[in-house]
Amino acid sequence: MSNSTIIIALSTITTGIMLGTIFSLVAVGVTIVYGSIWMPNAANGQFFLLAALFAWSASVSWGLHPAVAALLVIGISVPFSWLLEILLVRRFYDVPNRNISYFVLTLGITQVLTGIFSVTYGVWSDQFQLPPIVKGVTFLGPFPIANNRLAAMLIAALLLAALFALLRYHRYGRALRAVFQNREAAALRGVDVRAIYRMSFILGNGVIFAGGVLFAFAYAVDLTVAWTMSVTAFAIMIIGGPGSVVGALIVGMVFGFTQAIVSIFASPTIAAFSYLGAMLVILLFRPSGLFAR
Repeated sequence: MSNSTIIIALSTITTGIMLGTIFSLVAVGVTIVYGSIWMPNAANGQFFLLAALFAWSASVSWGLHPAVAALLVIGISVPFSWLLEILLVRRFYDVPNRNISYFVLTLGITQVLTGIFSVTYGVWSDQFQLPPIVKGVTFLGPFPIANNRLAAMLIAALLLAALFALLRYHRYGRALRAVFQNREAAALRGVDVRAIYRMSFILGNGVIFAGGVLFAFAYAVDLTVAWTMSVTAFAIMIIGGPGSVVGALIVGMVFGFTQAIVSIFASPTIAAFSYLGAMLVILLFRPSGLFAR
């Protein structure tokens, strides 16, 4: 096997894993919120971008170490989500067809954040990328990969593993799964459903913020990435099955490798359209998604 073939193969694999873990993280955050609250969070892409831009400001403008900036941003997602839940989200818990109300609400948040980004960060630069956590390059055979990207990939994989363990074995995870399946029955068994709503909203947004920060470590970010990620996360959730965390994990990895393969052998634009085509075909045969709960 020639060096060029090995380089193409390793580039496809590493890019697929990197994108797949990020896509899965964001999609898991979206599906946790939707599965518990019935909230289709149209602002997930803007939250993703907000995390990346805030981490960039903290590290570049304020001079914080990139790792400290990342932890600061993820930590701030907790009070940020808590305030949103108190001021806006909980007001619709008892509204009939609240998923429609939530969709309109999050579209409004999207427009507000888009406007703020365009008149602030949009004036400063076209692209933003966090300084590396780890410097240097590692060679996988003839293929060089930045240690910073390897670190982001490893952290994303560890976060996914921690999320799976939390949702599978922790008391909160069991309560969340009960709410996913039947919230009325869960309430009768003593589960504080509203507390699960609140915790799920905070956790889901924290995961989305983490995905935005890790993406900014691995790739340059521009203001259009919010819309791309929003569509991608929704497509993953729909194909995987709304409320299915396992579906989000699996389909997110599939999407990552799809983009890597199509981007290398065709173009990133075609890769973006391939998601929508795959989603439409799958939904023709499985309208409720591949892993519907």
